[in-house]
Amino acid sequence: MTELLISVRNAEEAQTILNTVPQLAILDIKEPRLGALSATSPETWQNVATLDRGNTLLSVALGELSEYDLATSNQIPDTARYAKIGLSRQAEKNWVDQWKRIASSLPHNTDLVGVIYADHQSAKSPTANYIVDTLLATGCRNFLIDTFDKSQGNLLHHLSCETLANLNYHIEQQGGVLVLAGSITSTLLADILRTGAKYIGIRGAVCDGDRKNQLSQTATMSFLSSLELLSSGI
Repeated sequence: MTELLISVRNAEEAQTILNTVPQLAILDIKEPRLGALSATSPETWQNVATLDRGNTLLSVALGELSEYDLATSNQIPDTARYAKIGLSRQAEKNWVDQWKRIASSLPHNTDLVGVIYADHQSAKSPTANYIVDTLLATGCRNFLIDTFDKSQGNLLHHLSCETLANLNYHIEQQGGVLVLAGSITSTLLADILRTGAKYIGIRGAVCDGDRKNQLSQTATMSFLSSLELLSSGI
């Protein structure tokens, strides 16, 4: 079955998710009230990292490349498997060397994810194909597609299922994996599953009405039920 990445903003939400979804693939830490990939505090990273996660991998959002301080890398928990950094405002810039410097500054076992904004024009970020081909050449094998401006529609508003499926196939052929995110709700699941992506990233779908609100155990259980039902029929 397609696996989940769920984003939380603090240790309390993290514990709720770990209790509700014991087989969760990836637990991601970010501050949704400040942006698509906005970072929480290093203290929050450490608080979440101390929780018993079993086999659940840990991911941290680092914000945008243009604002990142390399010194922050020293505060990322050693147990973080992934780190994500956005490429907004990088469409006309030579961002690859800086991306590689950040990747090399992370803890030894932490991989920097290649982040693609589906609404790249709003984000002023490079296109999906350019990011994938460029970062595959550097050895990056983990990619995330998200939306930058949450007011401008969900993932499928910007990229078709066919486009996502082709991109996923291209990444998998190179030994990589793709996470699809961007205001994905249960009503989009049937189409999202048809892309073949191994992971789905969610936040708003498991919150009380809005991604900026508190995480909801009821909403989480409802989304899981929809995912299990659709996965069993595909």
